[in-house]
Amino acid sequence: MFLVNLCLSPLCSCMQSPVVRQDMSYVFRTKEKLDDLKNAMEQLLAKRNDIKRLLDDPQNKGKLLGDELQLWLRNVGEKDNKVEQLLDEYGKGNCVAGSCSLNCFSRYNISSDAIKLRREINQLKAEQPEIKFIDMPRPKPVSESSKIVGKNIGTNLDIARSYLADETVGIIGIWGMGGVGKTTLLKKIRHSLSCDANMGFKHVLFIEASKDIKMEELQKQIAKSLRLEPSAGKEDILNVLKSSNFVLLLDNIWEEVDLIGLGIINPYDDSTNQYKHKVIFTTRSEYVCARMEVSKKIKVECLEEDEAWALFKHNVNLAAIESDEKLNKIALQVMRKCGGLPLALQVVGKAMCNRNTVQEWEDILSLLKNSGTKVVQGVQESLLPILKFSYDNLPRNIQECFLRASLFRWQSKDDVVECWLGLGLIGDFVNLQQAYGKAMHILKNLEESCLLYSFDNVYVRSHDVIYEMAVWIASDCGMNMNKWIVKEYDIIPVEIASINAGNWRFANQVIIRGEVELLPILSHQCSDLLCLMIRFNSCFKNIPEVFFRQMPNLTYLNLSYTDIEELPKDIQCLVNLQYLNISKTNISSLPKELVYLKKLQYLICNHLKGLGKVEEDLMSRLQKLKVIDVYPSGWVDLEQLKKLKKHVKAIGMRVESKEVLQQLSCFPIAWLCLYNLDINSLSFDSTLSCKNNGFLLELQIESCPQLKELVMDGSGSHLKYLNISNVEKLQNIIWKGLLPPEFFYVLKILLISGCNLDNLAWVLHLPCLHYLNISNCAEIETLFYIEEDREIQQQGVSEYRPTFPALKNVFITNLPKLMSISNFALDFPPKLSLSVHQCLNLKKLPFKSGINNNKKETFIYGAREWWESLEWDDATIPSHLEPIFLVIKFHAFLFIISNFFTCTVDS
Repeated sequence: MFLVNLCLSPLCSCMQSPVVRQDMSYVFRTKEKLDDLKNAMEQLLAKRNDIKRLLDDPQNKGKLLGDELQLWLRNVGEKDNKVEQLLDEYGKGNCVAGSCSLNCFSRYNISSDAIKLRREINQLKAEQPEIKFIDMPRPKPVSESSKIVGKNIGTNLDIARSYLADETVGIIGIWGMGGVGKTTLLKKIRHSLSCDANMGFKHVLFIEASKDIKMEELQKQIAKSLRLEPSAGKEDILNVLKSSNFVLLLDNIWEEVDLIGLGIINPYDDSTNQYKHKVIFTTRSEYVCARMEVSKKIKVECLEEDEAWALFKHNVNLAAIESDEKLNKIALQVMRKCGGLPLALQVVGKAMCNRNTVQEWEDILSLLKNSGTKVVQGVQESLLPILKFSYDNLPRNIQECFLRASLFRWQSKDDVVECWLGLGLIGDFVNLQQAYGKAMHILKNLEESCLLYSFDNVYVRSHDVIYEMAVWIASDCGMNMNKWIVKEYDIIPVEIASINAGNWRFANQVIIRGEVELLPILSHQCSDLLCLMIRFNSCFKNIPEVFFRQMPNLTYLNLSYTDIEELPKDIQCLVNLQYLNISKTNISSLPKELVYLKKLQYLICNHLKGLGKVEEDLMSRLQKLKVIDVYPSGWVDLEQLKKLKKHVKAIGMRVESKEVLQQLSCFPIAWLCLYNLDINSLSFDSTLSCKNNGFLLELQIESCPQLKELVMDGSGSHLKYLNISNVEKLQNIIWKGLLPPEFFYVLKILLISGCNLDNLAWVLHLPCLHYLNISNCAEIETLFYIEEDREIQQQGVSEYRPTFPALKNVFITNLPKLMSISNFALDFPPKLSLSVHQCLNLKKLPFKSGINNNKKETFIYGAREWWESLEWDDATIPSHLEPIFLVIKFHAFLFIISNFFTCTVDS
């Protein structure tokens, strides 16, 4: 007992010390200190959220935060990350109850860090700068070039004058993207009217509008042009104009203008038809033309290269670039970066007018390629803010959609829509059809605003200068260049680690396309990173084990079209992830760690070889899933799908039994693979209609040995992709109710292989068919055959419909009995590629005489021997075709091209 007292006596004395008592509180009151820290952080975040709400207020639209306030917000974010890390460390089990010295040390350290952090947070609260917003710097005006180039401006001028002379035309809309030359055209129209008394207009009123201009200001301009008092109103203007010939030239309107409210007589008013009343306006939006009820529209396009070069040379030091051949070539490349946009050509040209050496031009070209037009002095101030007005005029949700779509440069519409869905930009939707409808409306809005344009009705892209504007906007108008990191690499593999990975620490989005071998080692947390995309990369095979631990707030992850073989276990750290896409990778099974992604809404895993059945435990624990796509090789147990039915809006999977197929009719199936089904007939209406909010986009029918007929009945389908392969007994396609062009009205890609169909005449008039691949059909003798003595309508063919209105590529492979493509001459579209391989009995091609107006725009791929053996009814036809004899093995070429088109649609 004496020994015990001897040992405990000093210890008890020590416990009386205030310092020791405080240290002991660090060990035994850790949770209390963390609660205090959490409360302090919540108060600080509330202040930050108040500032963000002010920034989102419509009154502050287009304004920026002051530098001090931006720095303060960044510090708040860093403190929030540190608090989360500390709470996470405490919650991981390092500080469980018990007397272990390691637990004590851990609690002590965490308490100490919590107290230090709380002091720093309180200091931040006390140091909050005054909330001030800075107006966006007003764009410096770009002086007009006296040099007007471009054949289109003369043509458009003549068209506009013809409309003015037409008594039936009242209102004319001139539209096009910002900086394309609409104002220049309107001024040319004004000048031509001033010089031509024969047009007979007493008043030619040129009025400059702008975004958000008020009616009163427009009235003042009109009154001034008519030499009325500044206070003149609607009635005063009306009294002057109603009994005279006039034309109102209204430049740069952004929304519908009430002409009657301005005192302008309605050009369509029959009571005044003894006088000529005309209105011409310019706008960036085709939608405004519709709202203004124009009689005629004129779209102003970018310049052709030779015209763009002429305008560019007018603004640079012409003597310098023409005196040196190398400098001339570099200047030509700089000019091409402007994409034919007159405003860009003028602004960039003037910015370069004092650059006279090869080295200066090479430096500028390098900077333009790597960083965009912003690096040229004067361009950021003059060009991009002017173009940004088009962006500012969009609704806020569409602004974000525009940035995503434009930063891809070019992308399939389906890819764009899927991205918008995954990022939550479409909003809530009942089913996939409604979501696609919303997305297509947004795309149309952006196209009408000239911020995006589509080609082949499949892809969307942005003009090069619009892309530069998008990059500039995404970087807070050049103030935060690391906010969105967008990198595109060539076919030569690089290590991302060689590029400043430290910038990821401040990035909100990281988008990488191209060949990259290694991901960077992230030494800092990337707490602001919400979106990561690494796509189209055959060299990218592995993800570092600790990579995902550094991005706790990631919500969107897309690794499609890469060669990764597995997801690391730390994928479980992405607890905020809502969208995961690992399609077209080498991953063959889904890791069990996905169960921790409780917020996951989109699981996109299509075209994973050997995927098979998805673990039941995974589906049952991901209760927020909206879209499940494991098509075409994977499937989900029906009982698991029933548990998710309340939330799921779209499913893609494989079906291997007719019982499962029948039960799926009450699920929203979007992508479906029917494999080895024991069925004789398949009906689109009763089996594949997916009436319960379904929206079937892709269908693959493979290796169904007993299937003899397809019955197309009911309403039209939404199918974009149809693949029928190795269905040897399939002989008939039966049409009920609708003709093929009305049934498959959006079908883009059709692949038929290993079937015994004897006639494909129903394919001839599909309105959106771009790609057709017919292969390994042993019995077919004529692809498109119409019997003269039968009703044409029975074949679903109308003699008044064009054949193949949208076709781009045809592949015909291994058809040993094929004698002819059709039994009549076909109207093939221009710029067609026709590839023929292993069709030894095919001796004639069904082209009409005089195709393509003597332009060699139709390409025929095949063996030289086959081409030289072809017979022609008209000996002039071959001169209109462009034969291409490949050096590489033809089947390899076909495989590459076929996969390319298949992937394009799948994406």
